[in-house]
Amino acid sequence: MIEEPKGLSSKAIRSIQDILIARTGGIAGILNPTLLESTIDKPKFFFQYEPESSIFKLAAAYGYGFLKNHCFCDGNKRMDLAAVSTFLRKNDYLLTASEVEAASFFLDLAGAIETYEDGFERLTDWIEKHAIKLERED
Repeated sequence: MIEEPKGLSSKAIRSIQDILIARTGGIAGILNPTLLESTIDKPKFFFQYEPESSIFKLAAAYGYGFLKNHCFCDGNKRMDLAAVSTFLRKNDYLLTASEVEAASFFLDLAGAIETYEDGFERLTDWIEKHAIKLERED
């Protein structure tokens, strides 16, 4: 069992979305508040009911949720990668994939015709392959 991770708050997610839209364009706003809260709560659910969940699975819960739930009016594919990266960073991991490689993977994942389980597992595996643990300086 891992130590309880530092999750992403609704406020943090909305701030990330605002920054993404300001930098890259698009329509600002939340399309579905219920799906947004569900996506934010999913990693907490996994940790509570599946305490053996890896940090990579918890990160994938954010990423896959934003990818498939379309919580925002625009920028959902950008949000999934940003949420994964931010969550990992808050928990002392770094996503090492290049921006091009990550964008290519997430675009492929978004367009794939596969079951939820297969897509989620593929994302979890990709994150595990492309994340490294950072050494803490205490």
